[in-house]
Amino acid sequence: MRLHRLRMSAFGPFADDTAIDFDALGADGLFLLHGQTGAGKTTVLDAVAFALFGRVPGARNEAKRLHSDHAPAEQVPQVEVEATINGRRFRIIRSPEYQRPKKRGTGTTKVQAKATLEWVDGSGVALTRLPEIGETVSELLGMSAEQFFQVVLLPQGDFSRFLRAPNEEREALLERLFDTERFGDVEEWLRERARESAAALDAKAASIDRIAAQIGALADVEAPIEPDMAWAQKCLDDAREAERRDATALAEARDVLDAAQQSYDRGRKMMHDRQRGLAARSRIEQLDAAKPELDVAEKALAAARRAAPVVPVLADHEQAIANARAADALRAAAESAVSKHAVSEDVEAAWARECDDTELARAIDTWAAESGRLEPLVRRALERPTLIAAIGAAEAEVSAAATRTVELDDALAALPEQRTAAIAALHDAHEHRARIETLRNQQAQQTSILEAIDERDKLEVVLSRAERAVADAHSAHNDARSRLLDLRERRLAGMAAELASQLVDGEPCTVCGSREHPAPTTSDPGDHVGDADEAAAADIEQRASAELTRARSSLDTYRERKANLDKVIGDAERESVRSDRDDTVKRLTQAEHAAASVDKLQRVVDELDGRTSTWQAERSQIQARRAAASVRLDSLRGELESLDAEVSTATGGRGDVSGRRAELAELCRCATALRDARAEVRRAGEWATQAARRAASACDEAQFADETAVRAATATDVQMGVWELSLRKAHGLRVEAQGTLDDDDVRSALATEPVDLAHLETTLEAVRARCDAASGAAAVSTRRSTGLADHVTLYWEALTDFEPIRLRQREIHDLAELVSGRGQNAKRMTLRSYVLAARLEEVLVAASDRLRQMSSGRYEFAHSDAGGPRGRRGGLGIEVRDEYTGVTRAATTLSGGETFFASLALALGLADVVSSEAGGRVLDTMFIDEGFGTLDPESLDLVMGVLDELRSGGRVVGVVSHVDELRARIPSQLHVLRGESGSTVTVRTLAAP
Repeated sequence: MRLHRLRMSAFGPFADDTAIDFDALGADGLFLLHGQTGAGKTTVLDAVAFALFGRVPGARNEAKRLHSDHAPAEQVPQVEVEATINGRRFRIIRSPEYQRPKKRGTGTTKVQAKATLEWVDGSGVALTRLPEIGETVSELLGMSAEQFFQVVLLPQGDFSRFLRAPNEEREALLERLFDTERFGDVEEWLRERARESAAALDAKAASIDRIAAQIGALADVEAPIEPDMAWAQKCLDDAREAERRDATALAEARDVLDAAQQSYDRGRKMMHDRQRGLAARSRIEQLDAAKPELDVAEKALAAARRAAPVVPVLADHEQAIANARAADALRAAAESAVSKHAVSEDVEAAWARECDDTELARAIDTWAAESGRLEPLVRRALERPTLIAAIGAAEAEVSAAATRTVELDDALAALPEQRTAAIAALHDAHEHRARIETLRNQQAQQTSILEAIDERDKLEVVLSRAERAVADAHSAHNDARSRLLDLRERRLAGMAAELASQLVDGEPCTVCGSREHPAPTTSDPGDHVGDADEAAAADIEQRASAELTRARSSLDTYRERKANLDKVIGDAERESVRSDRDDTVKRLTQAEHAAASVDKLQRVVDELDGRTSTWQAERSQIQARRAAASVRLDSLRGELESLDAEVSTATGGRGDVSGRRAELAELCRCATALRDARAEVRRAGEWATQAARRAASACDEAQFADETAVRAATATDVQMGVWELSLRKAHGLRVEAQGTLDDDDVRSALATEPVDLAHLETTLEAVRARCDAASGAAAVSTRRSTGLADHVTLYWEALTDFEPIRLRQREIHDLAELVSGRGQNAKRMTLRSYVLAARLEEVLVAASDRLRQMSSGRYEFAHSDAGGPRGRRGGLGIEVRDEYTGVTRAATTLSGGETFFASLALALGLADVVSSEAGGRVLDTMFIDEGFGTLDPESLDLVMGVLDELRSGGRVVGVVSHVDELRARIPSQLHVLRGESGSTVTVRTLAAP
């Protein structure tokens, strides 16, 4: 990687836009970065790191205060770097997250970090997403941010601590530089396999114990402490022997049970047959006692069966007599109806009652013909009410038309005057509506003036408070500013004492690198000013400045608002404006009320215009309908007079046509009824005579004296069914009982003495209980034997599988312990530590070349894999071999200058190894930070020789140091200057001294 250009703005102590041309600065391959303490030398390196990775090294990244305190709060902090990595030239512009003042109101708002990457050589598309930019830079460099911070920005203090650090701290640094995660994954994988194997072994052991416990429970014995297959087999053999014994006992018990069951069944059957025989004897005796009653029922059933065919014949005879009587009654009623007409002096009716059937038939035909001739006239007579109603409607229509004509004439005469009044009201409403907008604008203007007067009164009070707040804030800011300047002057005056207060015996000085401090500067404790005091005072001054800015901004806002209100108010007075507004409101209300009636008045005018034409058209229509109604009325009256004349002629003046037709219809009906009644009397008499002869013949055939005897013998179907059922049931019971008595088993049971069935049943239950007990014992033995056979098989299988699992678990456990630095691992090194030790050995080999050159061949590094004290892990020890004495000793025994040699050699060796690890990418630019103050002139010459060797390979090396002699030795310099408004840089090169 080669840096070309760096630009910083509002970043760290650099408030203004600051640019550094590394191409010009590093033209000689070596340049010096120097300046006052706190000026910002480290910030230059932080800017490079931030531009590439979006973060800065060490604890400074946790503070997240990259925005310059010297720059305005709203200024955007920004870093731009242009570099070439792996043959590709790019430019990164990056801004960190920071807080800026809100555009409205007080307080701050967070601005998110952002960045862009542009390919200067056009080798790719521009990137704007932060993760993509970080991945691209890491991929080009072939290293992470931690590796870059260690091998490009060489922090000598870190490497001197690395030399003296214990194994654990040294391992933490190496893990950040070298990717050993995969080896850690291997360790964890082996530990997980060991845990799984142990769990599987424990599960198998638990399974064996569980099966042994189940075998013991089935065999009712204690399980052995250690697995024992012989014990399990003995349990199974004992169970099978018990099963055979219980099976033999069960067979014997079942034989005894079968014999007892047969004896009980024979006794129960004999007692059942005896009870059947006794019940049959009792039933026959009962039937013999009921025989007289059954004989009576049998005779009654026979008589009822003979009477049953005669009953319908008798009923037919009775019906014929009733029909004859009914026909005679009908004839009498018909003669009575004809007599009614005779009583009313109806000559035709009187004649009809006395004539025979032939003459009566001719009269009926004559009357029917006359009624038919009158039918058309009847239909016309039925229309007479309709004619009368139509005449009435026509008369009403003529009268209504005359009345409506008079009303319309009066209304048409009054219309002109009404229309004139409506037009005048409409014109007045239009004038009021035209004035509404003017009155509203006038009211709004007057209201605005009144509101402005009220607001100005309130604003004068607020303005007075704001002026006092500005004065107070200005005074507070002056005090805070004076306090800050005073502290800074005292801090500068006591800087040497502050540096001296940080010295520790045996530790190198951060300025000169010496481990001896013979006369450190002292100061009065009361005058001491630390970083915290200065930072607190700066914070107070910054808050006071911000408060003053806010107070002035508020005051300017209030003054601008008052000026605007004065323009609105002018020379107006409150009471005068309020009076004018009240009058305007009153006139506006009147105008709005009048304007609201415009549409209504327009509709009134339109309605009046429409009424004139409507009413005139209606008057013409009414006159036409009146004339038509008069003509129709005359026609209807003539039609009614013609109908009345025809009816009078047809009826001979005796009534209406319908009455005459009704009279003829009644004569026809009465005559027809009389004729039909006479015929029915003759038919009914003949039927009654025939029915009497059939009834007498049926009684004789059924052997009954008369109809009375038949009725006495008659019975209902229900009664006959009861008699028949009783007789059939009695016969069936007798046959069944006799069959039972004839059965051989029943006769034998009746001839034998009864047995004690209860004793047989008790004996059977006792035998059955003994058999059930034997059966239960046999079943238990069978289940125990079967269960033991299954569990013994499982036990044997589990014991067979257990040993390979135990051996495998021991192997995996020992291997996991080994890679974790435990067990047989005498050096207590984990696999990851072992890999790091190999990497460290590579670093020490590369660093030894540098160390031999800088120490004139006296020292070289040696790797130690010895364990630490009190059993702590080893493998990462660093020792130094002294060629003068041939002794290998700890690195902590080196002097201050020798420690610098070793640290620088270690840093350069690490850079070489990491570069090789990154695919052989050459790190064209690197920075070495501090430590040169501990060297004597001869040692400094040796170190400069190493640096010359580095730049001779095309690298650019930047040295960060306070040593004055380096300024004379290195002509290209980047000088960082501290100032009250922020730091600046000056560049001195060979071309521009």
